[in-house]
Amino acid sequence: MKYHTTPVSKALSEEELDLLRVNGTKVNYWAICPRKLWFFAKRITMEHTADRVALGRLLHRESYSKLPRRDVLIHNLIRVDVVEGEEKILEVKYSRKFSDAARLQVAYYLLYLKHLGAGDMVGELRFPRDHRREQVRLTPDLEAKVADALRGIREIEQSPRPPHVQFQSHCLRCAYAELCWG
Repeated sequence: MKYHTTPVSKALSEEELDLLRVNGTKVNYWAICPRKLWFFAKRITMEHTADRVALGRLLHRESYSKLPRRDVLIHNLIRVDVVEGEEKILEVKYSRKFSDAARLQVAYYLLYLKHLGAGDMVGELRFPRDHRREQVRLTPDLEAKVADALRGIREIEQSPRPPHVQFQSHCLRCAYAELCWG
């Protein structure tokens, strides 16, 4: 599913990354649905009403609970699920359904950490229910996709109205369905 048609552009300069920094949820929502992102950016949150979000939080809390350095908050902006060792971050997800969005979110974390001087870390998506893992490395192409996402997020945040989107099957389970489809 593609909501954005902008071609992949050049990577971000240090100054532009500083201007466009956001939390990881916004990057994830940008990849899933720009309308959901717009509501979230305007502080209209519906996650507290969604059972699937509650299940995801429970899974997150219970998974990898013995690992140290969980829920690491950086600059009061991004929250890394688990920092494993010195060179790996983990992002725990309930389902692989939106793995492209999760991959982009992890790539943003890797770019942000690289910007802070952490070097070339590796990300890993973990799907405990499926017993699956996926490694994420920050390639030039993925870095350019993160740049496009950050620029797109800024554009959506500045819009006076939520973007129009087409109904998708995943809209039925979305926490924002009532706002979008009444």
